[in-house]
Amino acid sequence: QTQGFFCSLARPSLHNTTRQDKATDTNPHTSPVQHSMPAAGKAAATVGGTITLKGSANIVTEFFGYGVNTILYQRGVYPPEQFERKKQYGLTLLVTTDSKLKKYLNGVLQQLSTWLYQKTVQKVIIVIANASTGETVERWQFDIECDKAADDSTLSEKPVKEVQGEVQAIIRQITASVSFLPMIEESCTFEMLVYTDKDTETPLEWQLSDAKMVKNSRQVMPLRTFSTNIHTVKPLVSYRAEE
Repeated sequence: QTQGFFCSLARPSLHNTTRQDKATDTNPHTSPVQHSMPAAGKAAATVGGTITLKGSANIVTEFFGYGVNTILYQRGVYPPEQFERKKQYGLTLLVTTDSKLKKYLNGVLQQLSTWLYQKTVQKVIIVIANASTGETVERWQFDIECDKAADDSTLSEKPVKEVQGEVQAIIRQITASVSFLPMIEESCTFEMLVYTDKDTETPLEWQLSDAKMVKNSRQVMPLRTFSTNIHTVKPLVSYRAEE
């Protein structure tokens, strides 16, 4: 079973949500059972340049940091003047300069990194919704497969450079999304959903969510996959088709 949690962000400032909806995904969301787990910072990220479990969690978390920023910029959720250029993965990327958005993303990514280290993440979803109606306009889904047998002694045989090349290919596809996705003309907000294993420990500020599906949706062909051999990320984007 999975459970979905989300932090909600309104444009242009943060707001808290107290809504707790019935789940509509194929696997019912269930309330978490609290239990202690190791912190992600207790293990080395690499050993002799080889990716460890923690290093894999860091790589995937970093991808989502740049990936979310790229989606928000390319899809016009935030105005272009609120982004600055930064070099990463051999690309020039755009990242937000908005302090509230940065704080929000940092909080989400920090928790995501912990869950990745704990191997409890099943998918991360970025929902772009109409600011007035709340209707989902676009849904970026990233399915995540974890090597459940991995621990702090696990070392991936895949070179970091090869993984970064795969990440670069996905970022390029996101950047090119304006050519194959319909233009978003209405004012929008976004939410991030993280689906986890049942019984995953969750902070109080994370709330149960429905699946935020797109009505009358069309799917774009799946994007490229990247893998550290410990975590594998498989993206897919769906959008609202004109009726």
